[in-house]
Amino acid sequence: MRITAYLWARRQPGRIALWLSLVVVILLAAGCGTGSVPASTPAATPLPTRAPQPTQLPTTATVTPDGPLTLLWWTPEFLSPKAAQPVGPLLADQIAKFVDAKQGKVRVTTVLKARYGKGGLLNFLVTAQPVAPSVLPDLVALDVSELEPAVAAGLLQPLENLLDENVIAGLYPFATSAGTFGEHLLAVQITADLEHLAYRPNLVETPPRNWQDLLDGGTSYLFTLGGPQLGVSSHPPGSLQPIIISQYLSAGANFDPAARQLTVEAEPLLRLLTFYDSAMKSGVLPPNALELADQDALWGIYSQGQVPLALVSARHYMTDQGGLKNGDFAPSPGWSGPAVPIADGWALAITTADPARQRAAADLIAWLLKPENAGSWMAAAGWLPTSPAALKSWGTSPYNDFLDQQLASAMSLPIGSDSAQAATRLEKALDAVLKGGTAPAAAVEAAVTPSK
Repeated sequence: MRITAYLWARRQPGRIALWLSLVVVILLAAGCGTGSVPASTPAATPLPTRAPQPTQLPTTATVTPDGPLTLLWWTPEFLSPKAAQPVGPLLADQIAKFVDAKQGKVRVTTVLKARYGKGGLLNFLVTAQPVAPSVLPDLVALDVSELEPAVAAGLLQPLENLLDENVIAGLYPFATSAGTFGEHLLAVQITADLEHLAYRPNLVETPPRNWQDLLDGGTSYLFTLGGPQLGVSSHPPGSLQPIIISQYLSAGANFDPAARQLTVEAEPLLRLLTFYDSAMKSGVLPPNALELADQDALWGIYSQGQVPLALVSARHYMTDQGGLKNGDFAPSPGWSGPAVPIADGWALAITTADPARQRAAADLIAWLLKPENAGSWMAAAGWLPTSPAALKSWGTSPYNDFLDQQLASAMSLPIGSDSAQAATRLEKALDAVLKGGTAPAAAVEAAVTPSK
């Protein structure tokens, strides 16, 4: 789980440092997409309850009466016209058709940035804002787990009055939930992924629907329990894996999909820890799960036939299932039934304050989300689309029908400082039981008792 609960403080350099920072940012923004600038220092400022007003994000970009408006889009390479075949050429063609539909009055320039870390998309946005706001893009792609700090920095503009209601209504609920903060829609998820059960029918006659089925069957079940780390995973670092949140919610924890606030509750946590403790002692939970943090590594273990049951990413399954000699799929088992999946992925957001550029950027978002466009793009890129209509463009198959059910019920990541604190306490409780040998009841008592 990658709950981002930190904010970014702005440095106040002197005159010389300011001009040096300005030069560095302008050169890097105009040049290659992966340059780096010093990162900001995390701060503990609360999230804004309202979206930023346009005057907070000035821009020098203008549109001449006789010239086209050129949108600047910051994005990682894998979601750009420069991506490898077949994604890059396909997206380039979609953008070219968008320009044609706009009769050449709007053009699109993509600037590539690293996904995460120093010099990455979020870091560059936050660092450039106080010293050179004019180099900020009109449109940006961000991992949904990094939307929260971008919102806290006042970088994202409201979309509800820019995107057609039919575009928003046509998405799966999680795709709008991920970008909704307070009363505003500040981003729209455009690519998705989730985790589900993969199993070997020759070894598992009936896939388990709940934890008791797992324990009774005694079959090894592998999923990622290690905290994601930058460089080890394709995700930003965080404390909890999505499956832990999913399992915790399946155990009865309260979670309002609108507020997305995670809390520590004794009974659901006791159920979760008791299951982990029993699974580890019985051998159902393999020891390597405690350090396994990367879905790539997990898929390698499962695809090589080393475990009969594994919680895999849909992206891996739909991309590589043809290479499996014997494999099938099912929902992730939870406490008393299937667990609700947590959807992650990437979103598009508008950062420009200029009304004309906002409208053009919103039109591009709507264009990319058109079912025929999103469907073909996501299929080529190996991502799940974020609308039923786009998924339907893939055709009918048992797996596509299963994905539609999973996406329709999926939830987005928790947000807020309270959620981050809850995640930390859950993580400590898990470590106490799985690594420290603490009894589940004692770990729960420590988690729910406020520290003095």
